Amino acid sequence: MSTIPPRIGMDRFVDAEWMELAASVVRGESDWKDLHAQLAADIPGPQVQRKAAGILNRMWFPEDTVGRGLTIDAAMLVHNSKPGSRTAAFVAVAIGAYPYFREVVETVGRLLRLQETCSAGEVHRRMFELHGKRATIDQATSYAFKTMVSWGMVQRQPDRRLCHAAPLKLIPEAKRLLDLAANRSRHSVTPLQATDPLLFAFNKG
Repeated sequence: MSTIPPRIGMDRFVDAEWMELAASVVRGESDWKDLHAQLAADIPGPQVQRKAAGILNRMWFPEDTVGRGLTIDAAMLVHNSKPGSRTAAFVAVAIGAYPYFREVVETVGRLLRLQETCSAGEVHRRMFELHGKRATIDQATSYAFKTMVSWGMVQRQPDRRLCHAAPLKLIPEAKRLLDLAANRSRHSVTPLQATDPLLFAFNKG
């Protein structure tokens, strides 16, 4: 019996600077034209620019009421300017829109809770186990690593292994936002525990 492959969606690198600009659009401080101009300056080729814009749009401008409320709260957290709050906001809107990104973060989090570093291959193998060995899975997972580095969640060592970045402070407002986003993504109703792999990059503030 055949099954429909999961929709990956977030299969491009998403720079922290683009996320900050998108958050400012949500707050009404910038315009979509500013964001598109930044993407045009950073990304070669209109097709890839459109793809990146579509990913940002889905994260920051969801169609449902709950999602819109979450992104407004996230945009205000980004305005907080503290690194932990900013990253928590980015993760919240990303996992709310793209469950695949949540799965990559969870896999990296589990591995880094068990060992000091992990290889890209270890994460790729797990994602292949979950979704099949396909080029889109390989590409999306690689871009997720790059995105996590940009957002301050992990670092790349000289040998390209992933390791912990400096721990990020998780204030109560940011924790509440991650709880809401994780429950929305996982279809659950319980708050995240301190040992949850989604929280591997954070220290409770």
